[in-house]
Amino acid sequence: MKKLVIAIAIVAAGVGGISYANYVATQEVRTEVDKQLALVSDQTGATFKYAGLSASVISKSVEITNMEVISPEGENVAHIQSIEVTGYETDKISPHTSFTVKSFQFDKDFVAKLPADTNEMLASASYDLSSSLDYNEQSGDSDVVLKLDAKDIVSFNMDVGLANAKALMDVSLAISKAQQEAGDTPLTYEQELQQQTLVMQAMSKLEPRNINLVLNNQGKLKELFVSELEKQGMTLEQMQMTLQQQLQQAPVTEEIAQALTDFAKGLNSLSVSAKLPEGKTMMEVNQQIMMLAGQPEELVKFVNLEVKGE
Repeated sequence: MKKLVIAIAIVAAGVGGISYANYVATQEVRTEVDKQLALVSDQTGATFKYAGLSASVISKSVEITNMEVISPEGENVAHIQSIEVTGYETDKISPHTSFTVKSFQFDKDFVAKLPADTNEMLASASYDLSSSLDYNEQSGDSDVVLKLDAKDIVSFNMDVGLANAKALMDVSLAISKAQQEAGDTPLTYEQELQQQTLVMQAMSKLEPRNINLVLNNQGKLKELFVSELEKQGMTLEQMQMTLQQQLQQAPVTEEIAQALTDFAKGLNSLSVSAKLPEGKTMMEVNQQIMMLAGQPEELVKFVNLEVKGE
């Protein structure tokens, strides 16, 4: 949200109340959202329509409700109940930002026209998606959380803690400002290449600290596995037996092998967590992991790996 918009809105709040401040912000944000959607439409041919849009000055949030995605041929593709962005600022990386999508679902007619090998259960599901970034500018530490929920089927959560993230945040902010200044003018190939180089250089400085992955059954995970295995001419029991045989030969500890076996039998939950050594970049960690690939016990100790399955 532009600083000028916020300033106007705050002044308006003092004169006419918070509701009027939010109204001013909403009108400005609507103009920007419509502009961005028009750009996406030009690039893809798709059309985006929404029923409502509101902005809050206090929480620095924007919410779009009841969005319809329409194909270039004029057919309904998907419906989204709401999209909300909170904490985003154009001139700095906020301590906390989040992006939430509620009830994204493909249109039934669109699903019916997908390739035959498409998993109908996943294609027809309703999805909730949320992501957040917590960032400490002083320390350079950041925490990225992603949650994806295919309702009544399966959910996936990922939490990644990073150190020395300031360079990446600064580059991301600089790129965002450059794109805003460019407006409708597309970047040249040289500019895009330069931006990619800066991002890669900044990412090379990141230090991973912890990773947590969780897969949870929301009711129909077993049905999902069965349907996918059938396409490969395999039953669930055959998959479980094959996995057990492969784990006997794989370079993993007995504890990890047992956890994966338990998950294959129960199909209820699988969690993987690792706490990585401080002061090492991603490249250094990857190099060490490759060196320890044939030493499962040492590898588990190096990354403090824990796996649980049910």
